[in-house]
Amino acid sequence: MPNFFEERTVKWENGKVVMIDQLKLPSKFTYVECSNHHQVADAIKRMVIRGAPAIGVAAAMALALVAKKSKARTKEELMKELEAAADILRATRPTAVNLFWGVNQVLKKTRESTSSIASLKDEIVAEAKKDEIVAEANRLADEDVEFNHKMGFFGASLLDDGETVLTHCK
Repeated sequence: MPNFFEERTVKWENGKVVMIDQLKLPSKFTYVECSNHHQVADAIKRMVIRGAPAIGVAAAMALALVAKKSKARTKEELMKELEAAADILRATRPTAVNLFWGVNQVLKKTRESTSSIASLKDEIVAEAKKDEIVAEANRLADEDVEFNHKMGFFGASLLDDGETVLTHCK
């Protein structure tokens, strides 16, 4: 059984985006593996993954999948592929601020990269933690964990033992 306090809602593992299937919680704890951005977009749309920061991380990682599999020969071609995938991701939740933020962070990082396309591709194909684009997605995931811990810490001080919290998103 995983340590739920350390478990990530979404992570990059073996060249795939792996997320907890929140549709099956609390009765079953399983993961969904996504090997392309369409699968991640579907998971976001069907609410397999929930929570604003986690959705942003998943979207950023979906773009990392696009970059990893890209056959682009120029940075401009790569950017076109990323932008097309970004449009698909944005359409899954048009009002999800964190989704747009995650997508925009990766696009900005890629746009600003001074690496040649060959170097950029080599970095993308390399292990996830060495990859510029995946590193950005992982940074977002780390930030998500930090925010969730802080929210739990501060929220716990407002509750008495036995009280229940119900959240509602509009």
